[in-house]
Amino acid sequence: MTRITVILAAVLSFMAFTPVAAQDFQKGLDAYDAGDYSTALQEWPPLAEAGFADAQYNLGGMYENGQGVPQDYAEAVRWYRLAADQGYAIAQTSLGYMYENGSGVPQDYAEAVRLFRLAADQGYAIAQASLGHMYENGKGVLQDNVMAQKCSLPAHSGIMRPDIFGR
Repeated sequence: MTRITVILAAVLSFMAFTPVAAQDFQKGLDAYDAGDYSTALQEWPPLAEAGFADAQYNLGGMYENGQGVPQDYAEAVRWYRLAADQGYAIAQTSLGYMYENGSGVPQDYAEAVRLFRLAADQGYAIAQASLGHMYENGKGVLQDNVMAQKCSLPAHSGIMRPDIFGR
């Protein structure tokens, strides 16, 4: 019986990310880009609840910025965290900013650094620059201008170097 449950769960999760789901996401994205937040809010939550990281991240942004919903940093953090936990670099970075600024969570520079590093290790330039900023200002890490430059230089030069972010 357990084997059937596992197979059924796998089939249902696969179905959640079919071309239909991609079309629904795109419909939400087109609506969002046109400023039609109510349509985006109809399309994305079912996808986000099904584990679609792009939809989770976008909902986080809508709650962070109060787009079509009342601004709610705690709800933004919830959605960003779901996407970040799947390794989604942009969400890891956004969640890092929430921790850096104490928006929706207690301010925690060390957690911000951890999240920026996760995204920087994937080559995400904005996270690399953010990690460099943390080193430059000694936020969550010992102040270290060499490491700040090491992190920031690839981001500013357009070179993606995930191999330089030693722990």
